[in-house]
Amino acid sequence: MSAPHQLILFELSIQSSYLNNTEAPATEDAFDTIQFFAAEGRAWRIKTFATDQDVHIWELGADAVEDLVELAVGDTEAHYGDVLEAGYVMASETGLDGLRAELDARELPVNLKETSFGAVFWTPPGSQYRTQSRPSE
Repeated sequence: MSAPHQLILFELSIQSSYLNNTEAPATEDAFDTIQFFAAEGRAWRIKTFATDQDVHIWELGADAVEDLVELAVGDTEAHYGDVLEAGYVMASETGLDGLRAELDARELPVNLKETSFGAVFWTPPGSQYRTQSRPSE
């Protein structure tokens, strides 16, 4: 049996731009997300900025994989609790196809963007998310 893939997706009630330092209320089609993804012993934290379809991806330490849900929920509630709209915890023993089925079961668009270095994150239909800025943290 393969190691589970995990995707933890939080929708925020805002849409923002890191580049322009702006923030506005989210719409049904445009909202920021905080995401965590784990596969093959590696884990990442992903933040999407809906206004300009920017994405920041941080690789987490190997220890993060074991308690990823606890880390994801604690970190997101601590930093984004005031704008947290919804959260979804998904896991699959069948890789990305299983995560797509999990998204579909939650009536979320089945859009996963794969990176060249292993991270995977959810994006809204028709979007073109890519890294456009570098966080100062």
